[in-house]
Amino acid sequence: MSHRQETDISIPFILPLFSLRGRLVRLKDVSTTILNQHNYPFPIEKVLAELLAAGATLAGLLKYEGVFILQTKTDGPISLAVIDITHKGDIRGYMQFHPQEIKDKDNFRDLLGRGYLAFTVDQGLKIERYQGIVALNHETLSHALEHYFDQSEQLETRLFIASEKTKEGIWKSGAILLQQMPEQRVDKESWVHIEALLKTLSPQEFLDFSTPYEKLLIRLFHEGGVTVFNPTVLKAQCRCSEERIKEFLTTLSTDEMESLLEKGQLKMTCEFCNYHYKFNRKDLMTVH
Repeated sequence: MSHRQETDISIPFILPLFSLRGRLVRLKDVSTTILNQHNYPFPIEKVLAELLAAGATLAGLLKYEGVFILQTKTDGPISLAVIDITHKGDIRGYMQFHPQEIKDKDNFRDLLGRGYLAFTVDQGLKIERYQGIVALNHETLSHALEHYFDQSEQLETRLFIASEKTKEGIWKSGAILLQQMPEQRVDKESWVHIEALLKTLSPQEFLDFSTPYEKLLIRLFHEGGVTVFNPTVLKAQCRCSEERIKEFLTTLSTDEMESLLEKGQLKMTCEFCNYHYKFNRKDLMTVH
């Protein structure tokens, strides 16, 4: 009997008796790998872990061939966050922040401040980009995304997001999204009941990945006639390469390239995975 993967997956499900569709995401190796590529302070790590789970959840709602990009741009200590996920399930992410402004700030709103969250689907030059934007003036990431779907997509949505770092240094994060099915109506009483069910779930229980995901969903939503579908496997995978950087360098003039040389070397670092690339003058001559 083959072992079923319980983490680093995105699981679609439906609750037909409530006219709801859902998505459950569990991250462990993915979140730990990505966060270990950076040396971020704990509050920054926690926000990135939850953005990774949110990004994977939103990407799972869409059918696309290309890259789903979730980005925040704000005036708080975290000025920029970028998560991207390919249709194959490859995830990467990074943040830009002001270390001196983090002190005594440990919640989503204080760390990001005001600005916007955008999600974009890039399917190449031949297909127009899909983009959604929501103002970040909410207490939590969940509330911001719920507001977007309610106002922009007219799809009432509830989102539960949690993350934790174990004493062994493992980052676990995840999300449960519940959303009315397109063309269906969910009455107010059903939403009150669904919210009550979600409130029975503590972050600790949700992040206990020893519980099979199907068992968790049935415990929470058996009244909705829950049907669980096959998961999509997710993995931490950057797309940077020496070839991609050389391709970028071909767009620079000789003078621009010379100005980037430091002691005869050009050094470039991928912001997503923190990998360092070095090129000498001879390498650059092959580019031009």
